[in-house]
Amino acid sequence: MNNLQTTYSAVFGAIVASKRKIQEKEQSEIANVLGISQASYSRLESGKSSMSTDQIFLVSQALEETVSNLMIETESYIKRLKDKGYNVTPQLRGVDNSGAGKVVAGAALGALLISLLSNR
Repeated sequence: MNNLQTTYSAVFGAIVASKRKIQEKEQSEIANVLGISQASYSRLESGKSSMSTDQIFLVSQALEETVSNLMIETESYIKRLKDKGYNVTPQLRGVDNSGAGKVVAGAALGALLISLLSNR
């Protein structure tokens, strides 16, 4: 069994990043909508930080997506990851979930999601 893991926030962030890139929008554009720095927004997309409910709504508006569609897609990818043996967990505050070499996030998670998408 695979011992790789990721977080719900990382999966959601990878989906948002993918949609943003398809629309050829820069992180700074979305960050401006949220009223945060590009660096802070980058942490949201990579799953290093979790989006608040307000941020989720603002991001969905900036991407012209519904929150429902973003969540449905997130649930779909989480199911696929779990089917492939990945452990998807909540991001725990104040706890190091990194487990050197075990957490899949950022670009690696994005590549994994693209791979899953191509295997539909």
